[in-house]
Amino acid sequence: MPVSVGAGSDIFRKGPVVDLARAHDRIGVTAGTALADRSFGTTLWRVARWDEEQTAWAERKLSRAPIDLDFRALGVRPYLVTEFAGNLITNAGWTRLMNLLTNQGATQAFDATHTRIGVGDSNTAEAYADTDLGAAAGSTHRWFQLVSGAGTLGTRTLSWSASFGTADGNFAWNEFGIDQGTASGNTVTAVLLNHKAGIAQGTKASGQTWTATATLTFS
Repeated sequence: MPVSVGAGSDIFRKGPVVDLARAHDRIGVTAGTALADRSFGTTLWRVARWDEEQTAWAERKLSRAPIDLDFRALGVRPYLVTEFAGNLITNAGWTRLMNLLTNQGATQAFDATHTRIGVGDSNTAEAYADTDLGAAAGSTHRWFQLVSGAGTLGTRTLSWSASFGTADGNFAWNEFGIDQGTASGNTVTAVLLNHKAGIAQGTKASGQTWTATATLTFS
């Protein structure tokens, strides 16, 4: 016989509850990406050295002051070669590069007649605002040498070489920089592209020939 169950019956207050349901939704998204859109510009500085005897011999053969290409053609190896990696591209240097890239503002290129490699004896740390080497005035502390030819282009690289003759750059080589001068001398010509101090490349002596090669790499 059917049983009528009222709303107040104990059947609604006793016994296990069997029709409960629980649901949890959790979504987690983690994304890790490498910073692939960064760029760097750095310089490998290379110094090749020929001593006074090697230089004098080459000069007698050529009847003129030799440069690095002459030594190689004559089969004269440098007595020492060193390399130093690192530089800071100055604010003015970056501005000039961007001007050249976008064809606006000052647009003089770093070509064979407007590029010099400078060396100095200062160890003062480089800074983005630099417009000159840190060395004191005068040829006994600093020297900018016009490069031997147009810059050599490679894959993301650009390099220049400059040969410092018997009377040039005879002091401790503690800093490098590249400017836009048109003739060798001891004063900077804007713009100073880059600068690196604390390089400790030793002291060039009178009668020697040293060649500095700067290879800029952009990655």
